[in-house]
Formats: sequence, structure tokens, C-alpha cells
Amino acid sequence: MLKRLSISNYLLIDRLELDLSGGFTAITGETGSGKSILIGALGLAMGDRADAGMARDTSQRCVIELEVDVKGLGLATWCETAGVPYEEPFILRRQVDPATAGGPGGRSRAFVNDTPVRLEQLRELGERLVHVHSQHHTLLLHDPRFQLGLVDHAAGHAKVVAAYRKDHNAWRAVAEELRRVREEEERSRAEQDYLRFQLDELDQAALREGEQEELEQALQRAEHAGEIRQGLEATEMVINGDRGMVGGLAVLRQQLARMARHDATVQELHDRLNTVSIELKDVAEEAARRAAGMQLDPREAERMRERLDVIIRLQQKHRVKDAAALLELITSLRERTHHMATLSDRIAALEAQEAVMRQHVVAEADRISAARQKAMPGLALEVEVMLKKLGMPHNRFLFDHRTAEPGPDGMDAVRALFSANKDRAPEPLDKVASGGELSRVMLALIGLSAESLGLPTVVFDEIDTGVSGEVADRVGELLRQMAQRRQVIAITHLPQIASKAKAHLLVSKNAEADRVRTAIDTLDSERRVQAIARMLSGRRTTAAALEQARELLKGA
Repeated sequence: MLKRLSISNYLLIDRLELDLSGGFTAITGETGSGKSILIGALGLAMGDRADAGMARDTSQRCVIELEVDVKGLGLATWCETAGVPYEEPFILRRQVDPATAGGPGGRSRAFVNDTPVRLEQLRELGERLVHVHSQHHTLLLHDPRFQLGLVDHAAGHAKVVAAYRKDHNAWRAVAEELRRVREEEERSRAEQDYLRFQLDELDQAALREGEQEELEQALQRAEHAGEIRQGLEATEMVINGDRGMVGGLAVLRQQLARMARHDATVQELHDRLNTVSIELKDVAEEAARRAAGMQLDPREAERMRERLDVIIRLQQKHRVKDAAALLELITSLRERTHHMATLSDRIAALEAQEAVMRQHVVAEADRISAARQKAMPGLALEVEVMLKKLGMPHNRFLFDHRTAEPGPDGMDAVRALFSANKDRAPEPLDKVASGGELSRVMLALIGLSAESLGLPTVVFDEIDTGVSGEVADRVGELLRQMAQRRQVIAITHLPQIASKAKAHLLVSKNAEADRVRTAIDTLDSERRVQAIARMLSGRRTTAAALEQARELLKGA
């Protein structure tokens, strides 16, 4: 159960330390005094979304800390999984750091026993500790999915449904993949023949890396073979001819050799001429060799020209810039055709997987449906019994149940039917129930759900909407009975309900130096009489109201 709620710098609260007791606690106060701020703070401590502007002083940290007695709740496994030390009592803390310069709000962080946790972990833990019923939840009674969730809570198989939902999502993901692959195969049938034709044409071309550059160079030589041979022969003649360069160099070498005998520095020039002479002879020999090997075969030139034309035509056809790009295209086409060829195998495997998963999901949905159908009559009967206690002796409550194809929540569709009068057949809640009747139906369902889930704490935010008089007294009595098995905290405007509580907290709003502040006080016996009397008579407390308040509190 909740033992302590500590709030600092949150909305209208500067700082608050609130000790909570077991049993039934009522929270009262004038409209607008800040009662729902407690619900908001409690929700934050259990993982609700942190909105911008919640800090009273934006330059300071907002901290909400909740101390919880978890003895006997079996949370050791959760702690081990979450990497949180198990301690008694538990401390859940939520803090929002001050906004950075120019930013709308600070960073929100969550802790359990001073260990940082993810927000979803804090929310998961909170769902195991407390159920908070806010005013908007009553409107959810009109939502068939919410009604189905209540049936699941009553049946005690919410975890089974959660596991089924994961399996269903996995099955739908495989089914969607199967649909996508089938569509891809359908599209590929029209494309596959064309891709194969392209690949066959490119394969027949037998392209190889660097071939285009080699062909272009070889064709250039072939087309100018005569000119090249003539130039090579002329080179050899100029170097080795009768009046060629080699003969002139020989004369110069002889002269320099004679001079070198008289001047040692001339020897260097002689050596350099020797080197030039050797290099020129080598050039002449190479030119003669190449000229002798130069062939003038028009048929070979034509063959190379045709081959180059094939390569260029393929480049133009496939709109690529060179032969290397054609080779990349061949690789890509092979991969695509191979992928297409494997689509049928992929489809067969997915079909088998989808069939197995569908069979499993349908079997799970059948089991869940059977459990729901078994639970619904008993749940409806229990609701009727509780509603009779709440002042509706002739009520009828039942579930209209239908089945369909398995969906995220199973194969069941339920709709709660209700009638408060014996002469009216049950109809959907949103058509026949008044606000007060909806509140009582919701109270009955939450009470039964809390019982089935073993929740240690239930918080009601104005569950008494639309009720008064004797009905209010019966609602208070039901809350007191519920509090015999768990902690119940209720925000209420009705003295009949507040008087049934074991503890009474009064919320007030004070204005101090242009600064509004919400305060919460735990009332002793006499102050409680005063508070109940004000709820009965309004701003002016009469003697009759005080006497009536004492009478109401006698049964507390």
C-alpha cells in the first residue's frame, strides 16, 4: 500500500509531505482547491507523461516521491529483471530538472530505490501497485475494447491476453511480409523475361575488364600502321645510316678521347657521349624491331572495329558510360534474377510459417474466448449484486458477446448491456445509463477487477459523480467494505462518503502575497466534524449540520 507521498515544486504545491494509512482515506476540499493535483502527482510517480509547465518554479527541480509498502507482493523477480535492488519499503521517484536556457522544459527522469529506470518500467511497476480511476475513465465504459479489458481482469487472464497480443502482432507481421513478397513475385513475372533477355545479351558479349581500352589502343595502331612503320624505319635510318647520328658521335668520341689525355675534365664529356651513343643504338634497334613486327592486316582491324562497336552499342542501350559499368550491370542483373528465382521458395517458407502462427493464434484466441465466456456470466452477476447494494435493486447487467476473426484483442467483441428498471430490457450503457448510474457501474467493475488482480491500492477521483442521498451512503459503505481488503483512497464531495473513511484529508487553497498555494491537512476528530458539517451546510456551518456530521461519523 501507499505509505507516503512527497511533492515539491509541483503546480500549486511548494512542498508537501503526506503520510497515508491503510483502509479507506477520503480526500475533500472545495472545487478548485487542488484535489486532482494529488492524482496528477501520483500518476507521475507511477510513470505518466510529464507535461511542460508542471514545475511551480521553473528554475527549480520538480520532485515527486512515493513510498510504497510492497511486502508480500512478490516483486523480487521484477527487481532482478529490472536491475533494481529489492528494498522494503519501495521508493518510486520522478523528477523533472529545470528548463535549460531557451528550452520549454527540463528532462524527466525516473528512479526506483534510487536506481534509474526507464519510464515504461516505472509504469509497469505502478500498474502492479495502484489502480487510479480518474473521472474520464467512466466515459471509457462506452468503449467495447475497455469493456473487454474489464472482462479479462475479472477472468484473471490479462497476462495471457498480453502474451496473445504479442503472438498476434508477430503473426500479422509475417502475414504482411507474405503479402509483400507475393506482390513482388507478381510484379517480377512481367519483368523477369526482360531481365533474362538483357542478361543473356550481355553474357553473349563476353565482356572482360579493360577490354575496351585495349581495343581502342590496338585499333588506333592498326589504322595508322603504315605511318607508324615509316616513322620507326626513319628513326632507325637517322640513327644508324651512313650519315646518321651514331657515326657523327663516333667522330666526336675520338676527338674527346685525345683531348682527355691532356685534360682530365674532358673525360666526363667523353663518358656522357658514350652513354648517349649506347642509348641511341638501343633506340634504333627497338625501332627496327617494332617496324619489322608491324602488320598491315585490314581484316584484323575490321574485327576489332566490330567488337568495339558491340561494346559501345551495349553502353548506349543501357545508358552507361563505359564497359566497367556494363560489368556492374551484369552483376546487378544476376543478383536480381537470382532474387526473383528465390521468391517462390521464400513464399513457400512464409506460407508454412504463417499457417503455423495462424493456427497458434487461433488456438490461443479460442482458449481466451472460452475463458471470457465462462467469466462473463459470473462477472455480470457480481455487478448486479454490487449495484443492488448501490441502490439499484432491479438492475440487470449482462454482456452481449460475438466472435469474429482473431484481432489484436482476440476473437471476441463484447458490449455491456444495462437496465436500471425491471420494465426495461437491457440496452448498451451509453444509451440508457445516467451519469450517476455510470459511476456506480464503474465502481462495481473496478472493485471486482481490483479483487481479481489483487491490487493493494485503488484510488478514486470523484467516483460519486451524479449520486446523492441514500445512494451516496451506499457508495461510501461499499468503499469502506472494499477497504477491508486493500487501501482505498477517494476524492469526494459527498459527506456521506467522506464520513465512512478511516482517515480524512482536507485540501485547501491559500493566497499569500499574490502566490496561490495548495495545502493538505490530516484532520483529527473535531476538525473532521467541522469539515463534514461544511460539506452538509456550505460556507456557514450550522448547529444542525454539526449534529448531523457527528451522526454520520458515528458509523465511521
